[in-house]
Amino acid sequence: MRRPLAATLTALLALGCASQPGSGPVVDPMPTPTVNTGRVVTSSGSTVQFNTMNITKEVALTVSGSVDEAWAVLPVVYRELAIPLTMNEPKSKTIGNTGWKMRRSIGKVPVYRYVDCGSSGTMQNAETYELTLSIVTQVKADAAGGSQLLTLITGTGRNPITSSSAEVNCVSTSQLELRIRDMVQKALVAK
Repeated sequence: MRRPLAATLTALLALGCASQPGSGPVVDPMPTPTVNTGRVVTSSGSTVQFNTMNITKEVALTVSGSVDEAWAVLPVVYRELAIPLTMNEPKSKTIGNTGWKMRRSIGKVPVYRYVDCGSSGTMQNAETYELTLSIVTQVKADAAGGSQLLTLITGTGRNPITSSSAEVNCVSTSQLELRIRDMVQKALVAK
């Protein structure tokens, strides 16, 4: 029964994210699901249990420049986004940070616009939790002559107020991947 559900979910995501080349996210055909279980206690005292599924996916977006041109501007893009680099591998054209401990914003944008860590009532956990994020971009050649930016964002969040060491999974909203692509494309056009 889970297999048809996963196939249906993948098909719906693919339909919802279909776009022109370079204009939106490309859905990985085999996403990695993370199932979260929650419980709600009703006013009558009964408990309702529910499951949600977060999907971590690498997002591939196209830019017009060559691999070397796109690679040359990526460090500037990461610096403008205030993402400190812990990985910069010219041979594989991979750049990013695999253990960034942060709170509240990426650059000047509230982090909840870029990652979903669930919510506690009316507030997004990403607004108040301590996050550990991995944000990595690799540049590869595109068959159409440009290049692809393959960005993978994963992470966890922990409530700094409680003494609990429990962490929640954080998944990308795909907005940061789009912003990275847009900033790279703008830099390529400006050259």
